[in-house]
Amino acid sequence: MTHDEMVALIRNGVGPAGGTWADFGAGAGNFTRALHELVGPQAMIYAVDRDAYALRQQRDVITIQADFTAPLELPPLDGVLMANALHWVRDQQSVLIRIASCLRPDGRLLLVEYAVEQPRSYIPFPVPLTRFEALARQSGFASVQPIGTRISPSSGTGMYAAVAFKAMT
Repeated sequence: MTHDEMVALIRNGVGPAGGTWADFGAGAGNFTRALHELVGPQAMIYAVDRDAYALRQQRDVITIQADFTAPLELPPLDGVLMANALHWVRDQQSVLIRIASCLRPDGRLLLVEYAVEQPRSYIPFPVPLTRFEALARQSGFASVQPIGTRISPSSGTGMYAAVAFKAMT
């Protein structure tokens, strides 16, 4: 997927420019760069990944080498981006609960995932949209809005982007 395609896929889920964001499972930063373009240079973005080599390729963000499934010390976040990362996690609800606890009251989770029901070698724990909607509701999010779809150029598999808004408490 090209940079412009990534930007287009997540554009409607980002909201206003600025703020404090984290990209969980950021890797080398393909979607981090798309997020950075949309939130602008005044935003603060934390790129979180276990892979130190991948994080060294990131620019203009704060990198944190860590497992996003473990507790992280982050400031209150306006948003979290997870692109092709949640399907690697067995206990997805625990991660979503942790994300909700990191978000400001009006915060959002922007998710990019494969739209498949059955596991594959590169999607061990699928998160189709219907599953994400159910998990999000059980994890402290009030609503989920689908914002886009694509076909993965590398696998030919359908993908979706959705934004979940934190429940007001």
